[in-house]
Parts: sequence; C-alpha cells; structure tokens
Amino acid sequence: MLLASILNPKIQQEEHTPRNMAENHSPHVLIIGAGMSGLTLAHQLKQNNITFEIFERDPDGNARAQGWALSLFGQALSDLEATMPAELGPIDQTSHLLPLDLPAQFVFYDVTRPGMRVGVKSDETGKIIRAHRQRLRDWLLQGLDVQFGKRLVEVNESAEKVTVHFEDGTSATGDILVGAEGTRSVVRKHILKGQDVMKPLALGSIVGEVALSGDDFASQLKLAHSGYIVMNSTLGSDDQSAIFGALNKVSDDGKTGYYYYILLWVDKQAPLTDDKNPSWTVGATSEQLAAFAHEKTKSYPDHLRGLVDKVPVKGYKSPGFQLQGVQLEAHQLPAGRVLVVGDAAHSMTPCKSRLQRPLYARSELIIVKSVVRRASAPSPTP
Repeated sequence: MLLASILNPKIQQEEHTPRNMAENHSPHVLIIGAGMSGLTLAHQLKQNNITFEIFERDPDGNARAQGWALSLFGQALSDLEATMPAELGPIDQTSHLLPLDLPAQFVFYDVTRPGMRVGVKSDETGKIIRAHRQRLRDWLLQGLDVQFGKRLVEVNESAEKVTVHFEDGTSATGDILVGAEGTRSVVRKHILKGQDVMKPLALGSIVGEVALSGDDFASQLKLAHSGYIVMNSTLGSDDQSAIFGALNKVSDDGKTGYYYYILLWVDKQAPLTDDKNPSWTVGATSEQLAAFAHEKTKSYPDHLRGLVDKVPVKGYKSPGFQLQGVQLEAHQLPAGRVLVVGDAAHSMTPCKSRLQRPLYARSELIIVKSVVRRASAPSPTP
C-alpha cells in the first residue's frame, strides 16, 4: 500500500500495479496535500498526461504559515530544475535571501574554538537554493487546480478503486491515492488501520523568532547568509546540545531579516512522554522557555548566542512542542492502491531534514511517477 513497499526487492514487480488497472490503461490519481511533495507530483503527472486531482485542507494558499525555509541542492535540485515546466520560471526566484544578492551559505561553529568557521555556500562547484516555503509553494502552485478546503476524514479502498471522503461532505474516487499531507497523515492512518507510529524523539527543543535590522541584521549575515549550527565538541553524546540559527526571509526593502533559532538538546526522557504526560516544554510559558534557553547557552561566546539574546519573550511560542518522528518500514507497508510520501512516511529531526528531506522526497516522487506510468502503459500483446 505504501511507497516503501515498492522499494522492497522481495515484492514482485507485477504486484506494484493495482489489480485491473492494466486493462483500462487510464489510472486517475488522487493526491492529498498541496505541499512540496504533492504539488511536485502533480506537475509530474500533468506532464505525462495522467489525470489527477489534488486536495488541500487549508482554505486557500495563504491560510497559514508554511514553515521555515527549505534547502535544495545536489541531485534533488538538479532533478527539480530539469523536470518542472519551463513556464514556472527559474526556481531561484524562491530564494529566502531575495532581494539581497547573496548566495546561500551554511556554517558550522564550535564554541570551544570560536575562531573556527567551516561550511558550504552556493557557487559554481555546487548550487544551493534555500527556498522560502511560501515562495516555493506559490511557485509550485502555478498551473495547477488545487481544491482547497478539503479536509480528509475517511478512505475507502476496494480491489478496483479508492474513494476519499472530506469533512465538507464531498468525496472523490480514483485508481491510486497518494498521501502527501504531513506527519499526521490520515492516509497513513488508513493504511496502518489506525496504528499510531508517531514517536517522541529523544530530543528537547525550543524555538525563538525575531526580526532584526541594522547592525544586528548585518552581524547575523556575517555569521552565515542562510543558517549556522553551534555546538560544543567537547561534550559527550548524552550531554550534547546545539543551536541551529537561520534566516527565514528578508523584507521587500532588504533592510530586515526574519530569523529563528532552534535549541536542541539530548533528552532521554522525551520518548517516554505522551499526550497525557507531555514534555515540560509543552506546558511551559514563554518566560520559562526563554529562561531555559539563556541558561543552556550562557557559556557560548557572545556572537554565537546573539539570536538567543535578541529574541524577546514574545518570540517564544507557548505552549512549546515535542519533536515527533515517523519512520515506516517495508514490512509495515503492503503493496496496493494507496501510497504515502514525504513527512507522511518519514519525518526527520530539524537539522537532518534540511539535508535529507529533498533527497527522500525527490526519489519517492520519481518512483510514484514510474508506478503510475507503468499502470498507464498498454498491456503487452499476448
């Protein structure tokens, strides 16, 4: 039923194509979720003349914040640029640094060696796009007819079709269903028959947000154009903590940078928490979150804890949150008409996701497209 089952070599290729689909050669695909994975898949299907419908729970494309900037690089970026329709324009227009004329850049700092500065930046040896998520979504929305305001509540699957039911009382039927609606996926819940596979990670986390201008903005750009990680290399793995500080976007006049930081630390008690017994950060006030962050970073050099010092109390959202992980395995995922991609199949820790999410998502979409195309191909002549 899920994409990971397609990746399992033990599953025979003929099992990947849903029963009875090869006879009519015209699968209709239902996509739940108009995020990066869902929209990218929709463009791929459109270019291959495969019919589809895409549904999104939000009432419109600007209903809520789309999250922080997303890094695209390597094969994932190359494939995206090569396969997206030319009429979308260059993906460079989604850069979080615009209107500044600066390349994406990431730097690692060790608090025990404040003079050390290592990292990567976008140049002729390797292009990096740090995309502002709303700009990326707007870029991908071009040319697609997304049905907004469609919150999925139920999935019914038969041997020949799959039907989705929405909160507003409407429904849709197709041959293949792809769930691309994030970590709390209703499609995944259907496949796993209600089993909850979201698990708290052994990490504590606090997020702070602030808008900086003038010298404060310039100081952060000097640390890194896009983002940086600060750690103490002398600490053992059980005592480790880190700051990921990053620029989300720049104001239209180029004078203000909108920043956030994530403070992460090892918390072995976190996996024992649940909704009834949550992590302390879930119930903490903004003042408590700010105080903890300052205490945790008090030994950092001044310039490397600048974001912590600059974030006002109101920049800490209360209640806080506990990071959750989803990692499905092939044995959980029988082949069939229903697939999941992106965070619905495997969410990741903040720092890891920035490196691997585009690679996972892109490889998944290539496989989904190939499965649908195979289902569309005429049957061989006997």
